[in-house]
Amino acid sequence: MTGTGNTREELLRLTQLLVVEGTKVMEAFASLHGLHVTDVEALTRMMVAEQRGAAMTPGALAAELGLTSGAVTALVDRLERAGHMTRARDDVDRRKVILRYSPEGRALADEFFVPLTRRSHAAMDEFTPAELEVARRFLAAAGESMAAHRLSLGPGSADGRSSRRSGRAASDVTTTADDT
Repeated sequence: MTGTGNTREELLRLTQLLVVEGTKVMEAFASLHGLHVTDVEALTRMMVAEQRGAAMTPGALAAELGLTSGAVTALVDRLERAGHMTRARDDVDRRKVILRYSPEGRALADEFFVPLTRRSHAAMDEFTPAELEVARRFLAAAGESMAAHRLSLGPGSADGRSSRRSGRAASDVTTTADDT
């Protein structure tokens, strides 16, 4: 194998390690705050939607997490009771419910994740802007390839549903009007 091949394999290994460590951090946050890992996944999806300027609805969250409408209702109820999120009617379409981080939930997340952000910035300080741009391009391409692979897996894979969550084979999962 050439030096480039070794570098590619090392990049794949390090990317896998980053995913594993990210999962462990998410599990630690869940454990510290008495949450389920799925709760933290939901909060993360809400945060990503907010960063993109998109509204997160219960139906969209159910699709993202591969949950039934009943399961996502229980999850949203639990997170709202715990003070992590709020739900409110959309200003334009009053039939639509929008999920948002609560100020208390945001403060808890910041308390936990800001130190990680500082460490990440300190690690980035070791690189030139040009090197960071290469890293950005690699991470963007790696994310796109992962998404493309997930989409290529067929029905039940593209929307985040899995047999792990539903107890059914991915091919048995269908989206109903209640899920949207």
